[in-house]
Amino acid sequence: MIDWLLIHKKHRGVHIIKLLIDQTKFSCKPSFKEIGSINNRLLQNQVDVEPSQLANEIVQGKSFVPAYIATKANGLLTRTKDCWTSQQIICMDFDNGYYDRTLKQKVRDVSITWEDAQEEFKASAMFMYKTFSHTDDWPKFRVVLAYNEPFTDIKLLNAHTDLLFKEYPYADESTFQAERLFFGGTDLYVFNYENRLQINHDLLVEGGYYDLNYYSNNIDIIEATISPPTSSDTVNKYMSNTDMIQSLSVNITNRMKSTYKPITVSSRKEVYDYLKKINLHEYIGIASKQFHDIFHNESSPSANIYQDPKTGYWWYKCWSSFHPFTGTIIEVTERLTKLNKPKSLRYLMECFNITIQKSEWQVEMENLIQQNLELLNDEEFIKEAYPNLNSLLRTPLYYSVLREIHLIALENISTLIHIEDTEEAVFFASINYIMKRLDRWCDFDRFKNSKERRIRTILSLLVYLQLLNRIDIERLPFEYVNRAKLEAQKKHYQNIITFWTVPSMAATHMNEVEMLAKQFKDLGMTVGNFDRQMVLKTLGEEEANRIFPMRKNEQLSRLNEHVCEQLEKTCLKYITEYRWVTEHRIIENTYLEIEDVESEMRKRDKRIKDSIVTEEDKSKWLYELKRRQLKKIIGGLMINHGLSKQKLNNKLMEEREIPLHYNENGNPSYPVVYFKI
Repeated sequence: MIDWLLIHKKHRGVHIIKLLIDQTKFSCKPSFKEIGSINNRLLQNQVDVEPSQLANEIVQGKSFVPAYIATKANGLLTRTKDCWTSQQIICMDFDNGYYDRTLKQKVRDVSITWEDAQEEFKASAMFMYKTFSHTDDWPKFRVVLAYNEPFTDIKLLNAHTDLLFKEYPYADESTFQAERLFFGGTDLYVFNYENRLQINHDLLVEGGYYDLNYYSNNIDIIEATISPPTSSDTVNKYMSNTDMIQSLSVNITNRMKSTYKPITVSSRKEVYDYLKKINLHEYIGIASKQFHDIFHNESSPSANIYQDPKTGYWWYKCWSSFHPFTGTIIEVTERLTKLNKPKSLRYLMECFNITIQKSEWQVEMENLIQQNLELLNDEEFIKEAYPNLNSLLRTPLYYSVLREIHLIALENISTLIHIEDTEEAVFFASINYIMKRLDRWCDFDRFKNSKERRIRTILSLLVYLQLLNRIDIERLPFEYVNRAKLEAQKKHYQNIITFWTVPSMAATHMNEVEMLAKQFKDLGMTVGNFDRQMVLKTLGEEEANRIFPMRKNEQLSRLNEHVCEQLEKTCLKYITEYRWVTEHRIIENTYLEIEDVESEMRKRDKRIKDSIVTEEDKSKWLYELKRRQLKKIIGGLMINHGLSKQKLNNKLMEEREIPLHYNENGNPSYPVVYFKI
């Protein structure tokens, strides 16, 4: 209920209200093209009407502007604040919905029904009507209120609409714009045409207006003696919050300190997270959602403050075409104070009583991560000291992924999980989150359709090299696993979010990494085919579970097992008979028993869809299937059967009695040959 304004009911004589009314009737919401014509007609039709007459005109479908616009600006009369003359009525629009930025559409969210409004406004409003979009399921209507006299100062009007919006935050905030155009509607409901709200002239103060309930948050009264003194009188000077922030005034620092309790955190990330959740309305001292931008002069309001429901962060946004700006309390403070980032952060930490305190273990982990990053940034040293590793990390993307993982760990230093029986520091990050962060630095245009698969492969390769560790959830405390499960459920992930650790890249560990990189190369393992099956068939189940703990005990498909078995038989057959074999020879001489090749093709390759599959397509697909599967098991065949590999040369041909090979064009070819040691 509106209990903070005096409601005045008793009036004598006829009450006349000045405003703009269009004379064209509509039976539905006017189209975008029709609005221009409505606007032109309105500006030529300033009228004096009684409340009852206004109500009847509206439900006939006539559009109106609650303000009286009759003052020309630069010789022109336009529907803007510059031409605003006076206003006695306010129209509150209840759409009962909000715009969802993710869905990119308006979503129903009923805060007040038509029936609720009949009770809520019975002592304050004159009447209300339903909009053309109203339905019983999604109520949309407008409530029309009048004041005891017209406003002739737009600032005083804004002060009162701010109070209304504070009382009814679910009303459409754009309805409080003085120059707002409203369409007509249907179904008039009359409360009392004599209901009036009382104007409070005390709301207007020097330099602007303020909310009585939040006066101390918005404006400071600083008493200063005029020098040289001419009398004992004092002059009140009003400083807004933005003025005090700009001048780094101790007044606002002390006020915030007294308002916000001291808090101790353990990282800068926690500081930023805490600060971004501070209500920007209170900080900069502006109560309304829509207002004039604080960073540049403008004739109409283009700025607003809103809270992200997902993160809880408060955002300041200016929609101006020439001076656009979006930022949190961090960026707003930097712009107002002109301080650099470190000094601006220190200023905010002082204002809001924030202290950073880290444990010895956190400091140790932070140093470890920083030292790892220093090594990763010295690619020339890695190239010289660890040549096998350098050849494997063949593009900048590999380094970017590894650096980004370290930065995530560094930013979450306060929430790292300390596993008691080890010195490992565990954190969790989803593949989607990692990819989103990489988008800032990496150009994925060349492989945007396979971005996720590529990043997953790189992460798995880094785990194989022990430059990164995936943690089996069985090693973690229940509360952390449960937290990750809830996070995955909230974001609709198919699998639980992955837990990671970063080991120290000390010299001893890096020598082991170099040996793993050499093993990868010696066993014929390839990055393009690197997956759990390759590790399982090459290095065994224990290693596969280390690199892919979330897929522990996962079985290969029957088709993959069949192909691998047949390839191994062919390989051993030629090794036994000829003492050597090439990959091409294994593939060409392996025969598969697959009942329905076309069905398998469609199941495994979504690109085929409804295309016609020819015999040639089947032949190519089978060859590629065997080629990929051979790449995944060749290292295991070398280990299990004591095979070695070498690129064909004259000496090897002579020693092993291997004939010269030729390619499809009839030219000599020197493929990799596998033979018994």
